[in-house]
Amino acid sequence: MSGVLIIGSGHAGCSTAINLRRSGYEDKITMFSIEDEYPYHRPPLSKKFFKGDSLKKDILIKGESFYSDNNIDLKTNTEITQVNIKEKYITTHAGDRYEFSCLVFATGSSSRVFPATTYPGVDIYYLRNIADVNCINNLLKNSKKPLLIGGGYIGLELAASMQEMGLSVSIIEQEDRLLKRVTAPVMSKFYKDLHESRGVKIFCDQSIETINKIDNNYEVLTNNGISISTDLIIAGIGAIPNNKLAQDSGIKCKNGIIVDQYCRTNVPYVFAAGDCANAFNDLYGYAMRVESVPSANAHAKVIASSIIGNEVTNRELPWFWSDQYEFKLQMAGLSDEYDEIYIHGKIEDNSFMACYGKEGSLIAVDSVNMPKIFNNYKKALANSMRLSMDLVKDPNFDPSSIFSASY
Repeated sequence: MSGVLIIGSGHAGCSTAINLRRSGYEDKITMFSIEDEYPYHRPPLSKKFFKGDSLKKDILIKGESFYSDNNIDLKTNTEITQVNIKEKYITTHAGDRYEFSCLVFATGSSSRVFPATTYPGVDIYYLRNIADVNCINNLLKNSKKPLLIGGGYIGLELAASMQEMGLSVSIIEQEDRLLKRVTAPVMSKFYKDLHESRGVKIFCDQSIETINKIDNNYEVLTNNGISISTDLIIAGIGAIPNNKLAQDSGIKCKNGIIVDQYCRTNVPYVFAAGDCANAFNDLYGYAMRVESVPSANAHAKVIASSIIGNEVTNRELPWFWSDQYEFKLQMAGLSDEYDEIYIHGKIEDNSFMACYGKEGSLIAVDSVNMPKIFNNYKKALANSMRLSMDLVKDPNFDPSSIFSASY
């Protein structure tokens, strides 16, 4: 039999192969990677691995022998150039052809980049993979004052890492606050204050008008007339799903590859997982594209179940984490439609939680250094438990009681 082909070796692709073997799938599994690396964890790229606190071997998802031991054929340095859905085969850049009985798109996402004509003659770098880390770190050997464009997760994590490396870091964010799309103003203020207290210069509500090269430096001028001198520019301005290969093959796409609750595309034997998938979520009752490791791993479990004939559905609660300095930010649920917010704990103690409510019920939480309480709320939200905001705001309420007889 031709078996399963997996295009992509990130968390979604690798986890799909792992879950298939764990589920007892015995046919052939072939996984294709455009990189010359064994599958690795992505979150450390902007943190420990970036700073040199961990080595490549430390961030591998599985040891190198795992793939041969489990009869998973990993093809590195291999780009897929064509997918023939009807005749069930793919073609590589080298002209090799592989047939499949099931196909999984785990193609991930790519950094959103500035068009080359936006700032001609200016080198702007992006961080997405190990090669990017190596490139940026090499440039940092001769850099004293890097500039980050974008105050999202990547920008803030890189700022923290580079500040800890002894560099003078600046951030430009076009929104009026950091992390505006994903969190409340109180959390944005906390992280702005945190980074500024560590020496990071932050310029919110600013867009770049011009970038002029002066010797080995750049002079960046903003719309508000601010001038920033930098010797290295790194942008973290979002990501776009890698769905062109799927779309060209006839798979339906809109903000990613459209899949149902079983992670199936419009073709029953073709699946998609991870950043590239716009997946229907049974917990919420609608489709969403979530860029996170937990989401990628959840999709992989669903796909493995679908391929072997079970009926597990995608109902993963969206959740994220971000490590900056000694602080761990953990977020669970979708807070974008909240109508009230309650702060559990004390912000000044650097240990608190933002609890988001909608129509009287808890819908999401953002936690800073409160992992135990966060996990209780995360588990409750994942199990569709309706916790009233009155209960959450009760100073006598113990979140650990949610799953005990006392609740």
